[in-house]
Amino acid sequence: MKMDGLATGILAALLLAASVTARPAEAADKHVKYVPPEGFGGHKWGELRTSFERLPAEPIGVGAAWMQPKEKQTDVTCVPISAPGPTMSGAPEGCDFQATLLRYRKTFEGGGTYVLSEYSIDGQGFRFGDETTGVVLHPVVYQFCANWGQTRKTELPPNFDSINKFCGMKFVFQSESREQLRKLSDEHETTYDRLLEKLIDKYGRPEGFTRRGKVVIETMEGDSTDVADRKFGIWRWCPAHGNGLHTGCTASVVLSLDPVTGKGTVLYSSPLLWEFAFARENYGFKGDPLFRMLHARN
Repeated sequence: MKMDGLATGILAALLLAASVTARPAEAADKHVKYVPPEGFGGHKWGELRTSFERLPAEPIGVGAAWMQPKEKQTDVTCVPISAPGPTMSGAPEGCDFQATLLRYRKTFEGGGTYVLSEYSIDGQGFRFGDETTGVVLHPVVYQFCANWGQTRKTELPPNFDSINKFCGMKFVFQSESREQLRKLSDEHETTYDRLLEKLIDKYGRPEGFTRRGKVVIETMEGDSTDVADRKFGIWRWCPAHGNGLHTGCTASVVLSLDPVTGKGTVLYSSPLLWEFAFARENYGFKGDPLFRMLHARN
C-alpha cells in the first residue's frame, strides 16, 4: 500500500483528533425537483481514491475525527400476555412485560474514526453555465472520507485503501467583496447572485428560500451591524434533519460566501462527509468551519 505522504498527514491529524432580511438573485421562479449530483468528472460517490488516476499523490489537506455511534431508532415489539392475570407496573396493556423487555432493541449509525483527505489538480477549473453568463469555479477540490472501527485509534487500518471513498467536491469562486460592493449600485448582480440563480435552475429552490418578505440569514462571519451592507445567505439543498448526523440524500449542495473577501464556495457533500463534520463539531473541534457551512441555524 503506497501511503508514505498521505499516511504522514493522516497520522498527524489522527493524533490531533485523539487529543482533543436576504436579497436573493433575480432568478426565474421554477419549481424544479432536487436531484442530487451523482459525483463529478465521471466518478460517482463511494468510488475508491485509488481509482482517481489524475489526482496528485499528496493531499493538500488531511483532517481526522472520532465519535460515538448515534442512536438511530428504538424498536419495541409487544409480546401478548399468554394467559389472563396481573400485569407488571409499566408494561403496555395486553403485553407481557418481561418478554417485551427482552425484545427492546436500539439501532445505531455512524461512529468510529473518520479521516478526510483533500486533493486538487493544479490549474483545474470548472465553468458552471455557458461561456457568456457562466461562473468560473477554481480551484476544484476532491474530498475522500474513510471511516472505521468503534474505538479511538491513531493508527491506520491495513485496509485503508479499500475504505477511502469519494465523498465530496468543493468548488471555490470569487465574487465581489463588501468593499467593492460599496462602490456599486444596489442593483448590481454579483457573481454570487448569478451562481445562486444557476443553482436554482439546476436543483430547484434551497431549503428556506423565499423571494419576498423578511428572511433570517446566517453568514460565515455572523450578523452584520451595518444595515447598508448586503447580506448573502448560506443556502442548502437537502440538508440534514433529525439528529443532524447526515443528509438523507445521496449528496447535498451548499452555497456560501465570505462577504469580506468575496470568496465563495459550492460544496457537494455525501452523507459520509456530513458525518465527518458532525464528529469534528461534537467531539473536540467546536466551531468547525465545515460543520458551520453544512448545518442550518437551529
